[in-house]
This record gives sequence, structure tokens and C-alpha cells, in this order.
Amino acid sequence: MVQPTSLECLWTAFVAGERNFSGLDLTGADLSHWRLGRINLNGAILVGANLAQANLKRATLRAAQLQGANLSRADLRWADLREADLEGAKLLQVRLEGALYNQYTRFPQDFCPLQAGLWPCQSGAQLAAKDLRGRDFSQADLTGADLGGALLVNCNLTGARLRQANLLNALLTQSDLRQANLSRATLMLADLREARLNGANLRKANLIGANLENCDLTGADLTGALYSDGTQFPKGYVLDATLFRLGPEAALAGADLSGARLSGIDLKGAQLAGANLRHTDLWGACLVNANLSGANLMGANLLGANLAGAQLDQTNLFQAIIDLSAMGRTAQPRSGQSA
Repeated sequence: MVQPTSLECLWTAFVAGERNFSGLDLTGADLSHWRLGRINLNGAILVGANLAQANLKRATLRAAQLQGANLSRADLRWADLREADLEGAKLLQVRLEGALYNQYTRFPQDFCPLQAGLWPCQSGAQLAAKDLRGRDFSQADLTGADLGGALLVNCNLTGARLRQANLLNALLTQSDLRQANLSRATLMLADLREARLNGANLRKANLIGANLENCDLTGADLTGALYSDGTQFPKGYVLDATLFRLGPEAALAGADLSGARLSGIDLKGAQLAGANLRHTDLWGACLVNANLSGANLMGANLLGANLAGAQLDQTNLFQAIIDLSAMGRTAQPRSGQSA
């Protein structure tokens, strides 16, 4: 990290290729019209600074102090503004599309980040189909976030909290997911080729149809993870009994599949006796001739599912979302249960 003693020194260092100026005190500095793309100003003090028409595309401004700064017509597209303080800042015609913020980012009064095109980076964030290539999400809390179909190529997700996140069909090639928490995450059809998953928590993750070729799974915990015949594991990876294969005729008696996203899955003739399918999404699933005796389907989504010939003796269908016409004549919920 460089600590220049003047704006001239700052510019000289930047032109020479230096990008890390975190913690720099630039109170009241005139940086208008400066081209500072990809600069790292983490924790920098920019109170009252003039950044009008500055180019700060992909700049890192995490926890930066920007109170009262002039950012009129500045370009902050794809910048990182998590934990930044922009109270009282002038944001006239500023470009903020794709910039990241979280619940700790402070904006001027009446400013709406979503209307300005910023993207939330926090638990429950809606980031489906977003282009997030090369972004730094290390240690980020994205619990329950919707990242379905997102482009996450070459991202830094070390230590990220992605529990129960939706990563259906996401592109995660060459991303760093070391020590990330992906427990119960939906990675169905995700592309994880050459990703680093050392020490990652993948307990009960949905890996159906996922591509994990050339991944590093050293120390990763896949206990209870779901996979299918279409899941591609790294060469030489040994599957053990703690993982559950899903597909026709699958042996899943007593398995805990609660809360899993299994829409459209083919479980024809599967053995699911006593399985925990509480709040599982089985929309459009094929459960023809499946054995669901004693299974817990409380609150499960069975809309569009084909249950013809399924065994439902002592099955708990309380509060399940179900179309009884799809159950066929031989499949009926036990007496006293609501469907």
C-alpha cells in the first residue's frame, strides 16, 4: 500500500500501476475529472472531496468516508460501496449501475439505491442473472441470496456465507470458494469447473447436474449433499455413503431432503419411505410409483407433481401444496391430514 504525500505523488503512483491506496486521507481533495478506474480506496477519508466527473469504475470504496463529497456526474459503475458513508454527498447524475452496497452503506436522505441501479450484497439479495464476474465477495453474507443464473466467473468468495443460497445454473468457473459456507445451497446445474472449494461446507447442498470437473475439494464437507448421474465430480473423487443420489429408483429411505429445491426431478420408483421432505420444492417432479410411506411432506410444494401409483401410507401431507387430481386413484393422503 502506498501513502503518497501529495496529489501529484498519488497520480504518479497510480499511473505507474499502483492501485492500493486504502486508508488514504484525501479530505477536501480535488479529484474532479481524474481517471481512477479499479483504484482501491478501502477505508479512505474523502470527506468533502471533489470527485465530480471522476472515473471510478470498479473502484473499491468499502468503508470509505464520503460525507459531503461531490460525486456529480462521476462514474462509479461496478464500484464496491459496502459500508461506505455517503451521507450528504452530491450524487447529481452519478452513474452507479452495478455498484455493490449492503445494509451498512449510508446514503443521502431520500436516495434509493435500487432505483439508481445499485445491487445489494447482503443476505436475501436478489442477484439472479447478474454479471458479477471477477467481483470480490470474500466474507460476504449472502445467506439465502438468489444468484440463479448469475455469472460468477473468477470471483473471490473465500469465507462467503452462502447458506441456502440459490445458485441454480450459476457460472462459477475458476472462482475461489475456500472455506465458503454452501450448506443447503442449490447448485443444481451450476458450472464449478476449476473452482477452489478447499474446506468449503457443502453439507446437504444440491449438486444435481452440477459440473465440478477439476475442482479442488480438499477438506470440503459434502455430508448429505445431493447428486445425480449427471453430476460431474473431479477425476478420482470417491463418492461415499454420506451423499444421496437422486434419480429413478433412488434409495433414499429415511433421507433428510427437507427444504431442497427439487423441481422437475425424476424420482420414479424411488424409495423414500420415512424421508424428511418437509418444505421441499417438488414442483413438477415425477414421483410415479415412488414409496413415500411414512415420509414427512409437511408444507412441501407438489404442484404439477405426478404421484400416480405412489405409496402414501402414513405420509404427512399437512399444509402440502398439492393437486389431488395428479395423485391417481391409488395415491391418497391418510385420513385426518390436510392437503
